[in-house]
Amino acid sequence: MKPQFLKSELIKRSSLIFLASASASLIAFFANLFISKILGPEYFGVFKTIIYLFAFLPIIADLGINSSLTKYIAEFGEKSKKVKHLIYWFLKVKIASYFLLILITFFLKDYIAFYFLKDVNLNYLIIAGIFFLACNFFLTFSFIILGYQNFKLFSLTQFLSSALPAILAVLLSPFGVFYMILGWGLGLLIGNLPNILYILNRKIGNFEKFNVKRIFFSFRLPIFPVEMTLALTNAIIPLLSLFFSQKLIGYYSFAFMFYYVTMLIPISLSTALFPKVSELNGLKKHKDAKSILRKSFLYYSFVAVIGLIFVILLSEWFIKLISEEYLPSLPLFEAIVSLGFIFGYNVIYCNYLKGLGKVKKYALFTLTQNILLILISFILLNLY
Repeated sequence: MKPQFLKSELIKRSSLIFLASASASLIAFFANLFISKILGPEYFGVFKTIIYLFAFLPIIADLGINSSLTKYIAEFGEKSKKVKHLIYWFLKVKIASYFLLILITFFLKDYIAFYFLKDVNLNYLIIAGIFFLACNFFLTFSFIILGYQNFKLFSLTQFLSSALPAILAVLLSPFGVFYMILGWGLGLLIGNLPNILYILNRKIGNFEKFNVKRIFFSFRLPIFPVEMTLALTNAIIPLLSLFFSQKLIGYYSFAFMFYYVTMLIPISLSTALFPKVSELNGLKKHKDAKSILRKSFLYYSFVAVIGLIFVILLSEWFIKLISEEYLPSLPLFEAIVSLGFIFGYNVIYCNYLKGLGKVKKYALFTLTQNILLILISFILLNLY
């Protein structure tokens, strides 16, 4: 591999993903800001509890399939005859697991409403949540595109999948929270249509059958609990809702929006890093993989330092400027956003480890990050 990749290709790929993610996140941020104002802290807490809960549950049905698709499509190479069989095999398993999860969730909807929303009369919102859960299935196609390393299409659909749910939720806001949640799910489906069409139209030719179960035991099965620890980020708001009022959850949800803003650059860098490290690992070019990791850390450090300075000096002014009614979330804002910048290093390193197939180390670093986030959040909310 030419060293020029380190300076040009990595920046080019991550910049493309970052621009798509940043622009979509900016749209989603203002949409969420609008939603937080029209719903108020309490119902904003209800809305976010449903969204995060049903964004977490699909991880259970995923069984590590998403990461496996990205890793092995990149490692086999897009022209490999094994790729088509790999995709078909995994999709059939995932459809079955999603169907089972949807059935279980439907029969438990009253309990979910009672424990998470503290009102069984809100069980109709769980139906909307199930629709959102089902639409999460189509995110699988983004991971297939990432395995093909088609970063232009991936960036486009990342933009659509991030921006459209929030936009549709705002457009449907006059009809209530139920339809806002439906719109959120529909946005995911529409956003992934270009990926689906690309894969359906792709002429792969005859496929070669092979023992996919080997991947199940060597990567997918071990990666499943790892992905569950990673998904704790989505579980944090539903988890906290079990212990705190929906008004406090609304305050926390407002602060938590900014956590994802801080993670944009490390996620963008690591999204380009992961499939490339997988490819280099397959080629046994481990030194090149380490070089890419060092460059990623270097690029990110500049952003992290500036971000932390902003949080320390300007957080209060910033919240007053955009939404003074959520000023009580200032301690949450400062703590969570600071953690986001610090954890950015861990996000990059975890994707490097995942690309190498070092599942145990990846699990350890991911689990530590999310446990710290949960504990700190719990402590902060207890101070109110």
